[in-house]
Amino acid sequence: MAFGPRLAVVPGLAAVLAAAAALLAATPAFAIGNGVPDGNGHPNVGLLAVEQGGDRIVQCSGSYAGARKGSVGTGVFLTAGHCLAWMPDEGIAGSQLWVTFEPDVAIDPETFAVTAASWHQATAFAIDPAFGQSRANPRDYGVVLLGATVGVTPVQLPTAGLLDRLAAQGGLRPGAVFDNVGYGVIPSFKNGPPRLELPSARMFSTSRFQGLTPSLLKLLMNSDTGDDNGGSCYGDSGSPKFLPRTNRIVALTSGGDPICRAQGYNQRLDVADARRFLGQYLNLP
Repeated sequence: MAFGPRLAVVPGLAAVLAAAAALLAATPAFAIGNGVPDGNGHPNVGLLAVEQGGDRIVQCSGSYAGARKGSVGTGVFLTAGHCLAWMPDEGIAGSQLWVTFEPDVAIDPETFAVTAASWHQATAFAIDPAFGQSRANPRDYGVVLLGATVGVTPVQLPTAGLLDRLAAQGGLRPGAVFDNVGYGVIPSFKNGPPRLELPSARMFSTSRFQGLTPSLLKLLMNSDTGDDNGGSCYGDSGSPKFLPRTNRIVALTSGGDPICRAQGYNQRLDVADARRFLGQYLNLP
């Protein structure tokens, strides 16, 4: 991201993970820090893969946002813009993108190919036209347009200015938490040197509130504090930040510090820029 490292698994996947491995003196791997398997807790959170060379290669996480506006029978998968921005230059077509919502997956540690029980094929994808033009507001929004609706309850998008109202009401103090759900790199800082682990499941954790800007929700990601605070990492890009114990998402995982240990930056969905972009594809609350 413009303000820090991307949390995507992008075309140079092996290079990204190898660099992370070298940095952490660990084996390359993938997801949610200090988390637990999500099981069927969030069936609308999925994994995005791109089909290349006969394999479906893991890219990012995201969430099913419902039927596409004005297009009966099709669906919208919401993810980060940086997960998709590289694809036009590489000649990637929408039909090469696939999404799975299976809670358990297998990722080959050599090729990063994903094996899952069921898949949903895309037809197209889009990112915010102003993506990456501002450090303060990267406008890191992307959508993957699916060829059919998905048989899960969509996430609930926020109303305009929801986080600002929560802040004004005292609901965003340091102890406030948000729910993380994704398929990304699992960092561990306990019992020895930092290391990463490949996920085999959709994972869940919570993160404490740190700050709010006009475009970003900042969350603490420390997973070595001896408590249950967790975070996001490589491959969790595009995953939703839920209000605790609800189906309401307020931001998308966008970036953080290089070893996924300190702070995460999440693109707000309740602001005007997000609503202008998403309103082209979804009926907003």
